[in-house]
Amino acid sequence: MALLLAGALVFVGAGSNVAQAEDESASSGGPPTFRRLKAEQYKASIAQIFGADIAIPGRFEPPVREEGLLAIGDSTVVVTPSGFEQYATRAREISAQVLNDTHRRKLLACQPKSATGFDEPCARQFLGHYGRLLLRRPLNDQESAAVLGLAHRATENAGSFYKGLESGLASLLVSPAFVFRMETTEPVPGRRGALRLDGYSLATRLSFLLWDAPPDEALLDAAASGALRTQAGLEQQVDRMMASPRFEHGARAFFVDMFAFDQFDGLSKDAALFPIFNPKLRDDAEEQSLRTVVDHLLTRNSDYRELFTTRQTFLSRSLGALYGVRVDNSAFEGWMPYTFPDGSPQAGLLTMPAFLMLDPSHEGKTSPTIRGKSVRELFLCQKVPAPPGNVDFSQFQDPGNPNPTVRERLEAHRSNPTCAGCHKIMDPIGLSMENFSAVGQYRSQENGTVIDASGSFEGKNYRDLVGLERILAASQALPNCLVQRVYEYGVGRQIVAGERAWMQRQNQRFAEAGYRFPALIRQIATSPAFQAVSSGAVASKPTVASN
Repeated sequence: MALLLAGALVFVGAGSNVAQAEDESASSGGPPTFRRLKAEQYKASIAQIFGADIAIPGRFEPPVREEGLLAIGDSTVVVTPSGFEQYATRAREISAQVLNDTHRRKLLACQPKSATGFDEPCARQFLGHYGRLLLRRPLNDQESAAVLGLAHRATENAGSFYKGLESGLASLLVSPAFVFRMETTEPVPGRRGALRLDGYSLATRLSFLLWDAPPDEALLDAAASGALRTQAGLEQQVDRMMASPRFEHGARAFFVDMFAFDQFDGLSKDAALFPIFNPKLRDDAEEQSLRTVVDHLLTRNSDYRELFTTRQTFLSRSLGALYGVRVDNSAFEGWMPYTFPDGSPQAGLLTMPAFLMLDPSHEGKTSPTIRGKSVRELFLCQKVPAPPGNVDFSQFQDPGNPNPTVRERLEAHRSNPTCAGCHKIMDPIGLSMENFSAVGQYRSQENGTVIDASGSFEGKNYRDLVGLERILAASQALPNCLVQRVYEYGVGRQIVAGERAWMQRQNQRFAEAGYRFPALIRQIATSPAFQAVSSGAVASKPTVASN
């Protein structure tokens, strides 16, 4: 099995699939990708295929964020030796659960002729069925022969048909075709030399975009029949999946990635300075923002830009304490809808504690620089360069610094020519958030001095964070960034030069649709560009790293 993981290749060829819909610019597409399943996707796959009661042991290697998204970092497919051992152990333990007395009654559709001997038709039926779901495509002849041969030998060695199936299933669970989402191509009919994603690779792209989970049997059937290759069939499947309650889970997964909420894992704050902070508040802060996003974008189907000005949200008991708001009984163990009054300093996503406390590098203070950098990169898709290695932070970090406010202390960096270029695009945004502590609690003063949260963005002045959010909501960079992130999240890579004209048209279409998120998802998922493959693609090779 180690050889399988170390040596598997994704074979993709040269060619181009420059598909053009009647109302959109042509897209060159980009190379096919391979992406390691994140822990959540791995768990969702096992639950969807075998049942939610299958325990998934072991640890997963941490994801990598590249160019603003974990979905792009998933293509960094180096698996360490210890990571491979975790996959192998996990595969054995999961397969043992699937074939135990309790689960095989519902998961094994055939009855073997003997519990001690090998029954090839029954093994072929079981391993073929679950192999198709795990690999997100049917097993090819070589794979089928290999897994049946392994199951046969294991049956003879153990004297148990079910132990033989365990070994066969475990080999599928550790296969790179399961652990990685490997995209393959096929020729475009009638277009010599042109390529596109094959039907199963397209089905997988769609399912992880819309559900953050593998294709279900209906989607795999549409790929097998060729229905997914027609525009009508593609739209039918996309509409079916978006109408499912699972679409909310997919939307949440996207925004967790876009908002960098993976940083909540292990987030802590100084208990002496912020006694109100605890794991429950941390988790509720994340959930509040996601509930607000889902309610605004899916339930209400409202304008994406208004997420940055809305006063409608949800409160739990711990958040009520943070805000100083009295909550009703529904929020004691759950959630209640709440609308902040006009004139309140709370309005829009950026005033929510999730975005104010999410700084893993500082437990006891705010960092306007990090906050401003996050807004630029997460919401505007603007890359901020890393600081030079020789920057002197002592003036800003020194607790004995005579400057009473963070604004005054940051002047030390903005007056340094080495630092000024980056700080002038980060600090003004972050300083607008200084009315909120490191856990998101409102404050009007710092060290006895009234906080100045005013500034300017895109040539427009504001007095506080709510004012900045109004300007952000009117900036075209905000919705354009969402379009870019949705597409990059779906295809697992950055946009390439040959897609820029097409992206501009998607920005226009998003505006024409009133900046509605479901409309954006549908327009991208059903577009020819979503399955287009560029020329010059090369083989990709998942590897096991050496020590």
